[in-house]
Amino acid sequence: MNKQPEAKELTTVTTIQQLSNRIQNGELSPSELVGVCLDKIKKFDSSLNAFITVLEDHARQEAANAEKQIKQGIYLGPLHGIPFSIKDVIYAKGVRCTAGSKIMSDYISKIDATSVVKMKKAGAILIGTNNTHEFACGITNVNPHYGSSRNPWSTSKLSGGSSGGSGVAVAACMVPVSLGTDTSGSIRVPSSLCGVVGLKPTYGRVSKYGIVDLAPSLDHLGCITRSAWDAAAVLQTIAGRDPLDPTTEDRKVPDYTKIIEESNSDKMSIGIPKEYFFDYIQPEVEDVFHDFIDAIRSMGITVSDVNLQESDKIYESWRSIRLGESAEIHSKWLQTRPEDYGEDVLKMLIQGTEVSAVNYIQAHKFRKEVRNAFMKVLKNVDVVIVPTTILTAPSFDEPTVSIRGKTLEVYNALSRNTIAFNSTGLPAITIPAGLSKGNMPVGAQIVGAPFEEVKILSLAYALERVNNYPFKLSPFCTESSLRTDRK
Repeated sequence: MNKQPEAKELTTVTTIQQLSNRIQNGELSPSELVGVCLDKIKKFDSSLNAFITVLEDHARQEAANAEKQIKQGIYLGPLHGIPFSIKDVIYAKGVRCTAGSKIMSDYISKIDATSVVKMKKAGAILIGTNNTHEFACGITNVNPHYGSSRNPWSTSKLSGGSSGGSGVAVAACMVPVSLGTDTSGSIRVPSSLCGVVGLKPTYGRVSKYGIVDLAPSLDHLGCITRSAWDAAAVLQTIAGRDPLDPTTEDRKVPDYTKIIEESNSDKMSIGIPKEYFFDYIQPEVEDVFHDFIDAIRSMGITVSDVNLQESDKIYESWRSIRLGESAEIHSKWLQTRPEDYGEDVLKMLIQGTEVSAVNYIQAHKFRKEVRNAFMKVLKNVDVVIVPTTILTAPSFDEPTVSIRGKTLEVYNALSRNTIAFNSTGLPAITIPAGLSKGNMPVGAQIVGAPFEEVKILSLAYALERVNNYPFKLSPFCTESSLRTDRK
């Protein structure tokens, strides 16, 4: 009989890839792993506020079931016995879904989202729901109803959002993976600020059935993990056509993990746009990014500057769609329960009611033009890389930031480099690029052509193997106590 590793030993094993190998080999039981995750939640969540609901009894029971299956020789794949959480805008049958709001505070879902169905079918174990900006309608995860999630690298800093609780939970090793949604950068921003991997697949690659909509034309469902391989394994599970979601496309789902393991990334070409993405950026973020690009060049990968046309339309290709569609979705509650919204969300929804039909139609026209501009670039290079965010995690008391002489609202600053890939629907993954002088994570965003997730995952995986960031950037995995500030 194999000796079960102690909890302390498990703290250094953080990726799905390593955990699943141990589970399959009988070195680690799902019950042991769930127990470690629950212990971490109990230990750290009072300070980080990453979870709204924890399903301890359910998770322990499902872990026991998974353990029995595996002992009987029934192994379902790399997610079997792996705990996962979901952003609290994704439905799980019989589980409270608050959407981070007062309005839905008592809502119990009657259905499983398609993504949750697929994760459960793969043997993954739902352990809880993660804190979010109210109705996913924000980028900071400052929440007046459930408290704000806090960055595990420095609890005085924002986690980013709106999948902030998901980013924190994964970064602090409370759970190996969380499913989230992304409308303006809501997976990629917290992943970047918290030093983990965040994948927003192509629009239509993953079903959105069973989520609380924000702006359906821009909403994406993806995942936050600690490695690119893990993201590939999750995407392989949740991707595919869904008759319950007419926006999904009927395309074959590749064997992502096998392909990225066999890929030859040094033959890839990378483009870095000259326009827009570097107009306003913190110098230390830019320095980390350029060091990251130098490291890519040292691997023999071709990197070149590219010209991106229509970049002046990026913001307007997103704004009217995001605000207008959100206002329409919330129109009934805006009329009947306006006092139950947080101040920032109410303000944003009211702005949406002021979006004209002309603005909305024009935004859809712009998004096609911006998409075509990126497609033109992606005909000559395999992927595009840009900084995920133009700044490191701001403090809670910073409503605005000043960058190169320009004052920006935190929302606009954090989402500036991510919104283009919501309006265009292109696949994007953020991976850790390094740490700033203040010891805060900086992310790099790899973007590909539609349904070319293989390329962005392959490059991310190759870079990960060289720099070992899944373990270098671990604020909690090997620490026994919280630090308010990391110098």
